[in-house]
Amino acid sequence: MYNGVPLTSKEVRVLQEIEEIIGEPIPHQGIAFYKSGFVQEDKHVIGLSLCRKGLQALPESLGELEYLQKLYLRDNKLSTLPLSIGGLKKLENLDVFNNQIRELPETIGDLPKLWRFDLSRNPLRHLTDSIGKLQSLKRLGLMNVELRSLPESIGQLSSLWDLAAYINELESIPETIGDLPILKRLAIHKNKLTSLPESIGKLAKTLEVLSLSENQLSTLPTSITKLSKLTHLGLRKNPLTTLPPPIEEWINTLKSKGCSVRR
Repeated sequence: MYNGVPLTSKEVRVLQEIEEIIGEPIPHQGIAFYKSGFVQEDKHVIGLSLCRKGLQALPESLGELEYLQKLYLRDNKLSTLPLSIGGLKKLENLDVFNNQIRELPETIGDLPKLWRFDLSRNPLRHLTDSIGKLQSLKRLGLMNVELRSLPESIGQLSSLWDLAAYINELESIPETIGDLPILKRLAIHKNKLTSLPESIGKLAKTLEVLSLSENQLSTLPTSITKLSKLTHLGLRKNPLTTLPPPIEEWINTLKSKGCSVRR
């Protein structure tokens, strides 16, 4: 039992260890991004929220919460995640928004059911190649993490439909971006992009939102004209002085279809 709640002895030990770190019991209540507590089902912890607790590290025993589905760790001081994170095979939602994470363990790729991962507002700079192993990942938040590049393995995320990597230091995007079969939203504004890969045109069947504003783009690849399903195209504050006629025609066609074009 943990504070009157029936749990396995192993999971009780994990919560007790975390309790010692944060200096207070973890309440048994519904969880949310800014509401700390845990949710239990059939003597197992399935949801855990530890937001705004001043956490600098998590115990390796965290990986023993093998039934955990949601883990919210917003607004702490974490510099990394434990290697044991890869043991959370049922984890679906991982939120570490606004911490001090500079690197991720390779084991982050060992989460077969993870579909939402928010790493925003961390001084990350580098994203481990193992991120490409997250075959269930649908939404990846990388806003304001000081990223300088995206790994080639990003193209292996076969379930990804929302990639938000704005307010970073990106100078280029890997060609593998075109390998994302169901990507609908690509938000990469406020970076340092000087070019886009030709493979961007391979997203023609699915891409609906393309946000490129506030970069250093002086031209666009001709393959971009294949993106006929866009409902939003952001191009503002780029040195795009003169565009080739085919691209100008493409932009005008998008406008005629009701696409919101900002340039």
